[in-house]
Amino acid sequence: MEFQNEFTSLSVSNTAASVVWQSIASALKELVEPSVYQSMIQPIQCKELTGNRIVLLMPNMVFYRSFTAKFQNLVENLASQLGYNELQISYELADASEDVVKTNESNDFVAIEMSNDAASTHKKAFSQALSQTSNLNPAYTFESFVRGPSNQFAHATCLAVADNPGITYNPLFIYGCTGLGKTHLLHAVGWRILQKNPNAVVCYIHSDTFMNEMIYCFRFNKMWEFKKKYRNCDVLLVDDIQFISGRERTQEEFFHTFNALHEAKKQIVLTSDKFPQDITDIEDRLRNRFQWGLITDIQPPDLDHRVAILMSKAEQLKIPLTLEVANYIAMLAKKNVRELEGALRRIQAFASFHGKPLDLAAAQETFQNVLGEPPKTLTIETIQKLVADQCKIKPTDLKSKKRHRAVSLPRQVAMYLARTKTSASFPEIGSKFGGKDHTTVMHAVTKIKSDLETDVELKSLVETLERKIDQYS
Repeated sequence: MEFQNEFTSLSVSNTAASVVWQSIASALKELVEPSVYQSMIQPIQCKELTGNRIVLLMPNMVFYRSFTAKFQNLVENLASQLGYNELQISYELADASEDVVKTNESNDFVAIEMSNDAASTHKKAFSQALSQTSNLNPAYTFESFVRGPSNQFAHATCLAVADNPGITYNPLFIYGCTGLGKTHLLHAVGWRILQKNPNAVVCYIHSDTFMNEMIYCFRFNKMWEFKKKYRNCDVLLVDDIQFISGRERTQEEFFHTFNALHEAKKQIVLTSDKFPQDITDIEDRLRNRFQWGLITDIQPPDLDHRVAILMSKAEQLKIPLTLEVANYIAMLAKKNVRELEGALRRIQAFASFHGKPLDLAAAQETFQNVLGEPPKTLTIETIQKLVADQCKIKPTDLKSKKRHRAVSLPRQVAMYLARTKTSASFPEIGSKFGGKDHTTVMHAVTKIKSDLETDVELKSLVETLERKIDQYS
């Protein structure tokens, strides 16, 4: 269904606008936890639909920034899946008196001018946000976390931190692709600490919310409240720390918050979709502090682990899932846990709506609409581009006859990665590097493999590239 075929007039009633938004919201409801839906989706109102442009009303600026950071891409993808291919989504604040007027050079602060009533409402909202609450999701505990080879070490380190906060692994930095369970472990740490010490001050926050609260406090001369909230924590749990990239003032404030907590032996746990060295536009002093304690990663789950996750989730949701259907879903949904959960929820909704049993036939009928784009295939050209970007050279340099080290070393690294990360033969790899002989490729692979044993800088470079390759595929 093409969006323009269904809505062709220049002005469509609010009723039609609500239908479009409700269909998207319903799809979102199947993909997120009930608590997240209630707090982040339900408060949104649909203002109007004009042509192919829909306007959504956000309760306030903080809500807007948090929603767009977490859900904007997902909303756009769902709109396309539902047939609204040309839909353009715009956002407005519910209070029309609140206007964004300028952004400063550091790209951190947005100056907001409000009427007295709007300012009062805004201050009340932030006053509540600045209260000392944990913000933990009760569904995310160690007991509900499904362990497997891909996350076993991360689970063990989080458990160690929760049992000895401020002493073992401080800070703890967890990284991995989206949807693999980083947030779940973050909340689990908080809950276990509170179980052992109900009087502990545990604060979970998304880095985007940290920035928005700081902006407000700076704007209204309440930085002492901000510092009081975050520097009096016993445990600070920060999700998606990579979002402070490029935010100079936010990095400055987080640096001082980090130092105050670390010196007081308070526990800090951070999550990111990138390894600390791979986060761009971040101060070196902050990047170094991220590596003071322990860094652990979470990898995509293997087939057996995916089946176990599905069966556990089905049990929690009271969905009658058979092992046959779980295996079918797990064979196709390989990226992350959210993809598995989304597939399970959609199949269950489809079977319920049509009055069918949740069997293999139902799974096969609905599954094609769940996964979206097929997984990417890693090619030698992709490896060449990743290596060239990392080493600040052109991809064509890797195929040239240039022999100086600035080009020859990246070329050898790219050949090594092409051999270890793809099924290409030595002659095939050589042909992709400007027609190099297969013996040249063999020499490069052998040399890099040997040098990795003693060359620390080379090892760091290769590990960084391997992480980027793993995230790509």
